[in-house]
Amino acid sequence: MKTKTRWRCGALGIGCLLCGLVIGGYAAQRTQGPTDGLSCQCDRVVPVTTGAGNDTEAVWSPDGRRIAFQTDAAGDLDIAVVDLASGKVTTLVGGVGQACYPAWTQDGALVYVFGHHIGTATQAAAARADCGYGLRLWRDGATQVLTQGYWRDYTPSVTPDNGAVLYASTRGEDGDGVSIWRVALAPGAAAERLARSNGDLGGMVQPSLSPDGRFMLWAQLDDFRQNWRLYAARATNLAESAFLTPRTMGAYAPRWSPDGRLVAFTGFREGDPGWGIYLLEPRSGALSRLETGAGQSRSPAWSPDGRELVFENNRTGAYKLYRTRVTCRMPPPPQQTAKASWVVRTEARLERSGGATELVAADGKRLAGKVAQGREAVTFERPPGLDFGTNVFFVKMTMTVDEPTKDVQMAAIGRYAEHALGWQMYVDPGQRIWFNARNPQGDFVGARSDAPVALGRPVNVLGIREEGGIVRLYVDGKLQRRRGAGATMAYGPALSLSLGQWPGGGARLNGRVESFECGRGYPAGVPRQVTREQLFGEVE
Repeated sequence: MKTKTRWRCGALGIGCLLCGLVIGGYAAQRTQGPTDGLSCQCDRVVPVTTGAGNDTEAVWSPDGRRIAFQTDAAGDLDIAVVDLASGKVTTLVGGVGQACYPAWTQDGALVYVFGHHIGTATQAAAARADCGYGLRLWRDGATQVLTQGYWRDYTPSVTPDNGAVLYASTRGEDGDGVSIWRVALAPGAAAERLARSNGDLGGMVQPSLSPDGRFMLWAQLDDFRQNWRLYAARATNLAESAFLTPRTMGAYAPRWSPDGRLVAFTGFREGDPGWGIYLLEPRSGALSRLETGAGQSRSPAWSPDGRELVFENNRTGAYKLYRTRVTCRMPPPPQQTAKASWVVRTEARLERSGGATELVAADGKRLAGKVAQGREAVTFERPPGLDFGTNVFFVKMTMTVDEPTKDVQMAAIGRYAEHALGWQMYVDPGQRIWFNARNPQGDFVGARSDAPVALGRPVNVLGIREEGGIVRLYVDGKLQRRRGAGATMAYGPALSLSLGQWPGGGARLNGRVESFECGRGYPAGVPRQVTREQLFGEVE
């Protein structure tokens, strides 16, 4: 059992999520985003709960008569329900331990998260204590354990067919990663992982299916320096997702409207007075912020008829629940788009033949390289076709590292007017392979291999810079865990391409580049970052 000291079971147990919200939200920059065509207003804001403590994470019952929520009024977190007709609050799950994140089933039961133990995570691990945060089902006063283990399961939602629970979990993660899991609402059902965050410092939380079951929605943190964003994918292919909110906006806690036309979520853009409730039309990206009054407003949830929202707000000093009726002027339906043709083209390919070392362009033209004396390193001046802009590009190569050195060993580097170290593939002194690109300010954004490169044998590496700024690295066909985010520099014409050394010499590869190619789009077999038009349109 691995000792995970970064969290305490006796605390709320969601430090990764809460830390990311603070970092992501207040790092945001003001961007209005598309707002034309979506205009939403809320009616009078009505208090739902009062009294001591914080009442948060509210969810409306399927019959519309009750709202379940978590409350710390007794000192730790309990699950309570308020009857909307009488205002009476009843504690359903109380006592010792943390009970949080309620989610209704379609037949009126409640799924929630529970965890408790005394002591630190290190002490619990030494005692082999089961002190993680797992899912439980409350039905008519009886409790059933759904998941259990030394990890954190949280932010559950019940599928529209009432057959399973979707949730976020740290199970099986070596770093601080959080992935999407599913467990059937049946006794003894085994949980399965649906999608992995593939990032030491990233996470995928708050998963839910659209009412028609076609699309999965979640909040994702790609790196601790980035903002939480909303992502969606076809439920049958979570590997190819689209981001729904701007990179410069903090967004989390998404909820589908009952008719599937809108998403309500917690959002923040620089210039906002604080966290607020936003509505999103996912197909167009149109956004509208609700004016809910003073204080921070968070975690909206829809009424079953889709006419109202319940949310938490701290205008009184503590977070209490409020409800409001919402009306929206919807944007016109997006125009139907034809099936997209993915642009995948190798723009430059290394070829050695008859003593010549050349770079073959997409049109077949050849560019002779300047080979370093006594070395296999080569530089090509002004190679055509490498002006990738902000679009997706890849660098694919096979290389052999013979011996480690105390310095960086450069395998490939593209030099640009925008930045002399525009993108790079290299081996660090610890023998880890890196692929990196740049953000608009020229800062390094990199992905790293999970393990040191094996010496004396060829290794296949593939680096991808996605349109949304994600940097990924594959080694021998396997996606590596450490990735980067925010590499959205626009690349103009390349000034040079160097293989096996820095431009002009230095940092030479103690080995050789066996093969090399780079180009636009995604090579075959690599999951793609799709656009919202491709996700919700006719692309299969």
